[in-house]
Amino acid sequence: MITLLKGFFVVFALGIILIIACDEENTPGGEALTSIEGTQQADCPGCILRARIASAQPGETIIISPGIYTMTGGELVIDKDLNLVGAGPEATVIQAAVSWDLAVHRVIKITEGSVVSISGVTIRYGSETSTEVRMIPFHSEAVGMPSSGIEAMRAEFGGGIYNQGTLTISDSIVTENYAGGGGGIFNGAKITIENGSVSGNRSRGFGAGIFNGGIFQVSNTVIENNVGGSGAGLSNWGEAYVMSATFDGNRSKISGGGVYNHSIGVMTLDSSTVSHNESAIAGGINNWGRLRVINSTISNNTADYAAGIDNRGVLTLTNSTVTGNAALEGGGMVVRTMVSNAGASISDTILAGNTASQGPDCLGVIASLGHNLIGIDSGCEFIAGEGDSVGTAVRPVDAKLGSLQTNGGPTATNALLPDSPAIDASAAGSCLSLDQRGVPRPRGDSCDIGSYER
Repeated sequence: MITLLKGFFVVFALGIILIIACDEENTPGGEALTSIEGTQQADCPGCILRARIASAQPGETIIISPGIYTMTGGELVIDKDLNLVGAGPEATVIQAAVSWDLAVHRVIKITEGSVVSISGVTIRYGSETSTEVRMIPFHSEAVGMPSSGIEAMRAEFGGGIYNQGTLTISDSIVTENYAGGGGGIFNGAKITIENGSVSGNRSRGFGAGIFNGGIFQVSNTVIENNVGGSGAGLSNWGEAYVMSATFDGNRSKISGGGVYNHSIGVMTLDSSTVSHNESAIAGGINNWGRLRVINSTISNNTADYAAGIDNRGVLTLTNSTVTGNAALEGGGMVVRTMVSNAGASISDTILAGNTASQGPDCLGVIASLGHNLIGIDSGCEFIAGEGDSVGTAVRPVDAKLGSLQTNGGPTATNALLPDSPAIDASAAGSCLSLDQRGVPRPRGDSCDIGSYER
C-alpha cells in the first residue's frame, strides 16, 4: 500500500515504514505543509514522523529519508519495540526546536520495556532543566551482583535522549542539547552507543554529554566539547564499559572534565583516549568508585588539582600512558584514600611527562604490580615492584614519547620514540596481547610499557 501525502510518500512493505520527503524545502520556517490529519502545519515532517511511530506495530522498522524533523508538539515518545533508520547524521535530523536557544522539551523519550534501535540520524536542540533524582537498585548480569543506579523522579534529565528501555544508537550524532543532568543522553536502563558522536551538549549538573544510571556500553565513539558539572563527558552512576572511545575537549565546572565515576559506579575504560579536557579538579578522570583503565591514554588534560586522574576509589591501570597533563598540584595522577578499601595499583604503565609545582607525575600512595615507568616520583609514595623504572626530581626518567596524534587505530596515542626506555621493558608474557591501536604485542623481544607498542 502506498499512501500519498502532500510532500511525502509513506510506503508500507514487509514490516518497514518508509517516509520519503518529496519536498526539499521541508525545513522549519518554510511554507506550511499538510499534516497527516490534513491541517496546515509549519513542520509537517515532525508530524509525519510522530504519527508513524504512534501507529507502527512493535518490531517494525521506520526508514526516515533526508530532512529536518522538528518535534514542535513535545518530546517524541517511543513506547514499543522499533527500529529507526535515518539516511545518515548529516542528512536526517530529529530536533526539538529550530535552534538550541528555543528548545523547551527534550527530543526523544524511550519508555520502560521498549527495545529500540536508532541509526543514521542527528538528535539535537532538546532541553530539560530539573535535576531531582532518586536511587534505585538493579541487578547486573555483567558482574552477577546487585548494584545501584539513578532514576529521574520527574524525568527532567536527558535533553537529547531520555532512556528507560533498551536502546542501541549507531552511526548517529547527539549534539547541542541541554538538561539539568545528562544534557545529551540520560540512561536509566540499558544503552549501547556505536560509531557515534556526543558533542557540544551542556548541563547544569552531572554529565553534560552522558549521564549513566544503568548499564552503558560505548565503542568507536567521540565524546567531545561538552560543558557542565562533574563528568562533563560522561558521569557514570551505574555500570559502564567504554571501548575505543575518545573523550576530548570536555569542560567541567567542578570535577572530572572527561569522566566522573561515582562511588556506586563500576567502569572499564579500554583502548580509549581521554585528552584536552578541563576542570577545577580532575581534568581527565575523577574516580570515586571502581575503575579499570586498560590500554588507554590520558594526555594533555588540565586542572588546578589532579590534571590526569584524581582517584578516591579503587583504580587499576594496565598498559596505559598518562602524560602531558598539567596542574598546579598533581599533574599526572593523584590518589586519595577516602574509604578503607580505596587505592590505586598500576602495571606496565607510563606516568611521565606531566607538570605541576607539586607532584608532577603522581601524588599519594600507588602500588606497583610491576614494569612501570615513573618520570618523577616526588610527591607520591610509590611502592615499587619488579622491573619498575623510577625517576626523581634530581634524576627524572624521560619516557621519550611523541606528541598525541593519530598513529593508527581509532584513537590518538603518544608513540614511543626509537630510543624510549619503555621499549621491550616489560616481562615477556605479562602484558596484554594487543596495544591501544589493536597492534599485536610483543613486536620485539618483550612487550613495551604503556598503551603503544612500537
